[in-house]
Amino acid sequence: MDLGTLYAAFDRYLLVLVRVTGFLGATPFFGSRAIPSRLKMALGLAIAFFLLPLGKPPAAGVEPASPGRYALAIGSELLLGFALGYAVTMTFSALQLAGQLIDVPMGFSLVNVLDPVLAQQVPVLGQFQYILFTVMFLAIDGHHHLLQALVKTFELIPLGGFQYFPGLAEVMVKGFGAAFLLGFKVSLPVISALFLTDVALGLVARAVPQMNVFVIGFPAKIAVGLVFVMLMLPVYVGFVDLAFNPRGDVYRLIAAILKGGAPVGR
Repeated sequence: MDLGTLYAAFDRYLLVLVRVTGFLGATPFFGSRAIPSRLKMALGLAIAFFLLPLGKPPAAGVEPASPGRYALAIGSELLLGFALGYAVTMTFSALQLAGQLIDVPMGFSLVNVLDPVLAQQVPVLGQFQYILFTVMFLAIDGHHHLLQALVKTFELIPLGGFQYFPGLAEVMVKGFGAAFLLGFKVSLPVISALFLTDVALGLVARAVPQMNVFVIGFPAKIAVGLVFVMLMLPVYVGFVDLAFNPRGDVYRLIAAILKGGAPVGR
């Protein structure tokens, strides 16, 4: 292998690395702050090395000798990686949002815990459901499915070929709206049960004014909420399976991003 061929391979490797690291850094599991930065960088370098043969050569002129076009190619690869990671993040956030919505009527919103992944205070049930979702995600080999989706992007879009399209922002907003709606739907049964508990406590307070409903109301609502959360666990398993199967919401969002940003004629 002559020096020119080696330089060309390194240029392709750099573009592959940017797409891979952008994707890994934007996904909740691979980009977790609990994973040391050196380990994440080593993982990105290794994955990019194995995916290098799949990376189709960039268009003519996309090379370090043309700094402007090469910088645009790097930017497009980074944008593509972030966009794909965003699709996965929205799915993780939906279940965490469901836990946060349940925390409010249960009274757990007053107690926050430190999330080492997000480096911020989050409600108890929100953190519990986020960890539960991560465990189920790994149990169904979701990380393997994500890597397969990443491999598929190299078959559809050549290096430096991703194009920003006017509908990208709309796709992102729709993904955020769908995640919020999904989180609300998942939390709705528990919220409804807690609402009925509030109604029952109000009727008791009305019928027996001597009873201090506030004293028994907090533990009663916590007990009802926890029981219904346990009853909803099978629903969470089905949610993970639906989200990450080949026809799930994540892959539909990824397909929309790839279809809109693919070069004309592909």
